[in-house]
Amino acid sequence: MRKIQLNVSVAALIAVLTVGAPVSAQVTIGGMTDPKDGALLDLNSTAKDGLLLSNVSLTDLEKIPGGVFVGISGEQDNNTELTGMIVYNTNINTGRGLYVWNGVKWTTFTIGDGDFDPLAPGEVGVLKDLRDNETYLTGDFGDAGIWMLENLRYVPKAAEGYAHNGTSSSTATTDKYYAFPSPNTNSYDDSDGLRTDWLTNRKRMGVLYNWAGATDGENTSNSNDGNKDYLNDKHPKIQGICPEGWYLPSDWDWSDLTSVIDNDATGLYSDLAGTGSIGKKMKSTTDVNTTDTNDTNGSSNTAEDGGFDVLLVGFVYSNSRGDFGTYTYFWSSSSANGTYAWRRYLSYGDPGVSRNDGSRPRLFSVRCKKD
Repeated sequence: MRKIQLNVSVAALIAVLTVGAPVSAQVTIGGMTDPKDGALLDLNSTAKDGLLLSNVSLTDLEKIPGGVFVGISGEQDNNTELTGMIVYNTNINTGRGLYVWNGVKWTTFTIGDGDFDPLAPGEVGVLKDLRDNETYLTGDFGDAGIWMLENLRYVPKAAEGYAHNGTSSSTATTDKYYAFPSPNTNSYDDSDGLRTDWLTNRKRMGVLYNWAGATDGENTSNSNDGNKDYLNDKHPKIQGICPEGWYLPSDWDWSDLTSVIDNDATGLYSDLAGTGSIGKKMKSTTDVNTTDTNDTNGSSNTAEDGGFDVLLVGFVYSNSRGDFGTYTYFWSSSSANGTYAWRRYLSYGDPGVSRNDGSRPRLFSVRCKKD
């Protein structure tokens, strides 16, 4: 293949490419050295200039906007010819940042292993949920994988088959429900101002889901799936209520996570080094309930510093709330039997983390794990 050295501006090259000029040679920009083998374009410059990508306002992440790109007159979807095109999205409503067209929709342009760079135990990344543009801090827990460091706060829609807990049944095992954490033990009422308070001040508390809601009805098993891995389809991965590319952790996943945190002797996840007191290492030092005198007895690093940072937000059951500020519960995707599923829970008075089966109609917190 013929190699060409060009000492021209990037803007000039882009202008050539956008008018459809055929390019079949390797090109170096910013120097007279040969381009590296395997590189079609080698930016080789000691100048302090950067590469300026097209600034585009993407109002619909499933369409290519018309009138913006050369030769595109109207909105287009399923355009595979432009697969791989990268732009900078300036639209705050769909999420500013780098996006790549995958032939069907725009997806966030990422560096490293999917969502953040770098990826190493104890380091923190950011996940953007394209369903509602909420962002979550995420952490790498080594052999246990990458997890959200905040509770999922996606508010599902009636069109997705979910209902607010105001109409939930204490015996429902297949209907999907959600609710908001609150110190208010009374039944939920929009007039109590909870949603406004949740949205503005307490987003880290997340949303509570019953098991059918957490799994989005994907696990119909009535058998015991506890501590089964994914080998030989013993326990298929369940995306459930989690964002695309993430899934609801199984009982097995939770066991892996707690083992890693328990054996953290370096202070990556907590200021408490060494083994033991695993629940203490996972719990936040922040008490969500300012009206009680309970101490969380937690030593987790903050989510910003890579800790699992569990908040004791309680649960909802039979249209009422409980344990706010004293306990928290997390669903797994694993069935225990026809009416129960495996969960993990932590309390202010216990330095450990407990595993048992919880009643499927109860509404607990959700953390998602990267697929």
